[in-house]
Amino acid sequence: MPVVTVKRSDLYALLGRSLGEDELYYYLAKLKCEVEEIREDLLSYEANSDRPDLFSVEGLSRALKPWLGIPWRGFSIVDSDVRGYAGSIPERPYVALAVVRDLELSDEALSQIMQLQEKIAQTYGRARRKISIGVYDLDKVKPPIYYDAVNPDEVEMTPLNETVRMKLRDVLSRTEKGILYGYIIQHMDKYPVLRDSEGRILSLVPIINSEDCRVRQETRSVLIDATGTSLEDVVNAVTLMATSIVERSTSGFIEAVRVEYENGFVVEAPRRTISIEVSVEDINKLLGTALSSQDIVNLLKYSQYEVDSVMETKLIVKPPIYRIDVKTWVDVAEDVAVAYGYETLGSTAQSLPPSTTPGKKHPLEYFSSRIRDVLVGMGFQEVANYMMSSRDIQLGLMGVEGDLFVVGNPKSDRFEALRIWLTPQLIEVVRENAEKYSKLLLFEIGDVVIPDSLSETRARIERRVGLAITHEKATLTDGVAYVKALLRELGLNPVFEKKAMRGFLEERTAGIKACGEELGFVGEVDPRILYSQGLKNPLVISEITLSKIIKLCLK
Repeated sequence: MPVVTVKRSDLYALLGRSLGEDELYYYLAKLKCEVEEIREDLLSYEANSDRPDLFSVEGLSRALKPWLGIPWRGFSIVDSDVRGYAGSIPERPYVALAVVRDLELSDEALSQIMQLQEKIAQTYGRARRKISIGVYDLDKVKPPIYYDAVNPDEVEMTPLNETVRMKLRDVLSRTEKGILYGYIIQHMDKYPVLRDSEGRILSLVPIINSEDCRVRQETRSVLIDATGTSLEDVVNAVTLMATSIVERSTSGFIEAVRVEYENGFVVEAPRRTISIEVSVEDINKLLGTALSSQDIVNLLKYSQYEVDSVMETKLIVKPPIYRIDVKTWVDVAEDVAVAYGYETLGSTAQSLPPSTTPGKKHPLEYFSSRIRDVLVGMGFQEVANYMMSSRDIQLGLMGVEGDLFVVGNPKSDRFEALRIWLTPQLIEVVRENAEKYSKLLLFEIGDVVIPDSLSETRARIERRVGLAITHEKATLTDGVAYVKALLRELGLNPVFEKKAMRGFLEERTAGIKACGEELGFVGEVDPRILYSQGLKNPLVISEITLSKIIKLCLK
């Protein structure tokens, strides 16, 4: 989760009052933020990744005001006379624009704008690959604004913090940002740019903005842009920037800019608010409360919701447009719970009547514990990997093909999908520890999620146990011996049959069966994969479906 740093004096100026350290800890926790450090005038806090509206001091002060009983002025959205036009850029097709005027900026305000821009682009925008953001001095730009692609060997610009003009291709090799992010566009024949009606380059997208329209303290009006691969995310990014920057505006107006595409498609930012119907019964059932509709209305004021309709059994509410994390009634219920107080919910739960039925360990957990004890007794060490993984690790490492469930907006590429097997992550653990230990016996017990069109939920969850054996003379024989000992300890007599699997040696891999049921596999990893991972010793991997073992043992 991103760590945000603000000046306390700036925060207090926006709030109109100061806060003690205890108050900072208390109220930031209410916003799902964790204070990292309070030092002199600086406050550093970890913001939840689903709340990018809190990635700057402007958003933080706005969110704190209802908790402190401080009125919030709000903002108004009006149509802008600035226009935008977008050409065809297949690799990065979307652009959105907005304008904020009547600004009063300080050095710290500029720092916060840059911090917000970078935090959103790094997290929400996946290091600019999905989204990049720009903020420009509108008084130094001649609208309309054009988003199109140009020849990088013919067009020039003066990059931010530079004093000389450069060809766009040179920007990728001669500037820090170009070196960091140039790989995103260097394969393109033409580079995407944002320019004004006089041909002035505002930005080489998504690399760097122009020095010619840099935002300074004396800037009074700004143009905000976001470009990227997802229309929704691009509009959200402009919304987040505009609704934060407008906190520095004396008039409180955000101008929505129309961007017209070649095919007639029109995009406007910032986003418009959505209406969500909320059932009072559903919220009470989820939270274990007995709140009335008016109680819920009062609690939602802490999150600055608008309420369109209040009935005894349901509400129609509108979250603020900068709350891009609120999509369904469950998200609304979470805000109700935060305002009600998790500590209050906890005390309510403690007063519930005791259970009238005894609990017992689930068979799956029982067998997991039993297998864990057996393997530890054999000298294995347990490892624990995340259930989230990536396509590159799950499929690319072993060169396999298959489907997996991918998250729509992952925190990082490394955690973009649910894993379908344990083997790739076991190999990663071996790679990370191979230099420290000449011999490793590792195991993991964990769940995988297999896409299954025949299942009602389109998914099949399996508990599996994975073994990894590596040392100078490790062979399939070692793996077979350990698997046989493990299964016999559970009362099963395994049979091993030749099996072909991608990523494993064809003649050194076997399927594992018991009572006619295929339980998994054991095999030697292909040396080419070991070489790619920098592993010198042979590696034997076994993966067994624990759910199938339970069925056999309970027969």
